[in-house]
This record gives sequence, C-alpha cells and structure tokens, in this order.
Amino acid sequence: MAQFDHIVIGGGIIGASVAYHLAREKGGSIVLVERNALASAASSRAAGMVLQVSTNPTKTPLAKRTRETVDILAEELGEDVGFHDVGSLRLAATDARISELDGMAAEAACHDIPFAWMDPAAAGELVPWLDVSSVRKVGFLPTDGYVDPYLLSMAYARAAAALGVEIRERTAVTGVLTAGSRVIGVETAAGRIESGSLIDAAGAWASLLSAKVGYPLPMAPVRSHYWITKPDSANGGDHPAVTMPDAGAYARYDVGAVLLGIHERHSATFDARELPDDPAAFSPTVGEAHWDRLAEAAEAVGRFFPGIAEAQFANYIAGLSTYTPDGNIILGPVPGVSGFLAATGCCGSGVVLSAGIGSAIADLALDRVPRIDLAPFRPDRFGRVDPFGAAIRERCAAARANKSRPLPSDLLPG
Repeated sequence: MAQFDHIVIGGGIIGASVAYHLAREKGGSIVLVERNALASAASSRAAGMVLQVSTNPTKTPLAKRTRETVDILAEELGEDVGFHDVGSLRLAATDARISELDGMAAEAACHDIPFAWMDPAAAGELVPWLDVSSVRKVGFLPTDGYVDPYLLSMAYARAAAALGVEIRERTAVTGVLTAGSRVIGVETAAGRIESGSLIDAAGAWASLLSAKVGYPLPMAPVRSHYWITKPDSANGGDHPAVTMPDAGAYARYDVGAVLLGIHERHSATFDARELPDDPAAFSPTVGEAHWDRLAEAAEAVGRFFPGIAEAQFANYIAGLSTYTPDGNIILGPVPGVSGFLAATGCCGSGVVLSAGIGSAIADLALDRVPRIDLAPFRPDRFGRVDPFGAAIRERCAAARANKSRPLPSDLLPG
C-alpha cells in the first residue's frame, strides 16, 4: 500500500498539467495514475489550437495562463514543447460575427492580451489559401498559435516528474475508497493507494469515476474531428491559425498542408459506459460517414477556402472530447464527497485551457482561494442529471455545434 498527499487520475494533458502545477506549488507527494500510456486518448488527437480569447469570457484567464506556461515549460525543460508562435486571425463576414469580434477585442484588452485590427487584404497575404473577398473585419492576436498536443502533454509530464511527481502508467483505477463523506484513496489493479485528495482528470471516462461516489458528472463524450489536405507548396509556409465562425470552421498550417476542422450541426455522442478501457480499441466514426460531414460544410467553408473544392484530403483524425450542456468546463469539488475534485468536461478546449485548469485545481487542492472565479465551472451547476441519457447527450452535441459562438439561452443551466 502506498500513501500520497494527492492522487491525479488521468494521464492526458489535463492530468499532467494538474500534477505539474501541484508540484510547482510544493503540494507534497503526488502520484499521477494512467491506465494506458500517457496522452494516448484525446490529448494526442487534438488540433492543438492555442486561442486565448473566444466568445466565452469565462475561459480567457485560463487560456492566457496556458500561453504563458508554454514559455515557462520551454525554459524549465530547455527544449521545444511544440508551440508554433504564429498568431491567429478571426474573420467576420456578417453583422453577428462582427459584433462578437468587437466583444472579443474588448475582452482581450481587459486581460492585456495583444489584439490588433487587420485589413482583410493583409490577412489574405499572410494566408495563401484564404479568400477574404467576403470578409468585412479581421482580428489578429499575435501571441496565439498552435501546439503539438502530444509534445505539450509530455512536457507537462516530464516537468512534473522532474519536480518529484511519481507517474504510474498501465495502472487502472478500479474503485474510489471513502470513509463517511471523505475520500481516503483508490483501489487500482496494482493495489491500494491512500490519499485524502483525489483529482478526476479521466477525460471521457471521468463521469464513470465520479459515479463510483454517487455523482456522475454532467458531460458526454462527443466526437471531435478534423481533416488534413495533401501537402502542397501553394499553401505557403507556417502562417497564423484561422477561425471562420461564419462557416463554423477553423484551420491552421500543418507541414505544407491545411488542417481543417468543422463544427457540424449535430455531432455524434457516446454513452461513456460503453467506451472501452483502451481508446485504441475504439473508433468514433463507426457507422458514421464522416466524409459527408465535410461535404455538408464545403459550401460555407468555400467562401473562405475556395480550394476545398479541389483539395485532396490525405488524413482524417477523430477523437472524443467531453462536452457539457452549456459548453463550459467542469472544474471544482464533486458534491457530497470531501477531497474529490473534478477537472474535465473541456469542451474541445483542453489544450488551450490546460495550464489554467491545472493551476486552479492546485489552488483548490491546497485549500487556497483560486485566482479566478470558478463559479461558472461548478460540477453541480445543473443539479443532478443523468449524463448517459439521450437528453443530456443532445444538449452536449448542441454545445459543440455552437462552439466559439455565444450559447443559446435554452442550453444554459437553469
């Protein structure tokens, strides 16, 4: 039997960040437990967009913290952590998107995040494949960019290990141990680990872990995916990441190719209870003609990326994101069990929010007042719900469809 001050369950980018930040804050003895290999599920399949400002202002301080931490990790490790410091462009072609962009400019100013207006023609010169003829306004965030999500996940893990965190891969958690209303540890396939502090960062499986203490978290696994074109010198060199909210799409450079992601009107969702333990044994595209989703988006995306009509898409990447009904993350104490914290429901933003989440959880686990307001992220904000039922899964799918746009009022808590 082993004893630690903190147990972190889940070796993806969130769990690794939590372990790193706890260690950096001198949180005592820490063990990170992962039943497979580190970063082997959603974290290795993410598009890696690092966009600090969105239409959801509650996420901005978390995202800014991640952008700052990227530089800190690179300095601590003395190596590249996979970040491409290319900036990002947000395009607006309609009145609604212009209004959103104006709000984002104000949000950036509130948090001292560099933001500049760019002439659409200048944006078109930066991104060779981009057609700006319908674009009316462009915002440029020069400190944004994109990152290799696997490299960043492993950077968190290596930095955590260097600070004394014990990492146990291939170790499945089979039960949560409690005494009365308090966590006292976990049971694993390799034996019992005792601790009064447990952090659930198990991604798509997080609600199954919390269900062991009687409170399944309000979220559902939702498919996220993107396509990558065949490399072509016409795409130019590394250029700013691009978000196209009028088309519900985003794109970035990828070694001579264009990586294109879309937020389709209805995303595939899954019952977490039916997921296999090993993500390598599961495909979120089974029974789904995913190329049809790309075809459905082609006309809208083609306004900005006319080359989509002739593009040869060489690769397709799909994974599971965890979405909540309101598009906000789950971050904070699990009701009814002292010492049990949740860090999940990342809504397709796990990479860009990773350091902010890790820092906030470290504050909570160490009984400190978090530096940001965590009220919008409370695990109990919807009350008790059945996260495995069709109703919640439909709301979670709608939240993904509305990502990067203000959520309709009927999807908000209450």
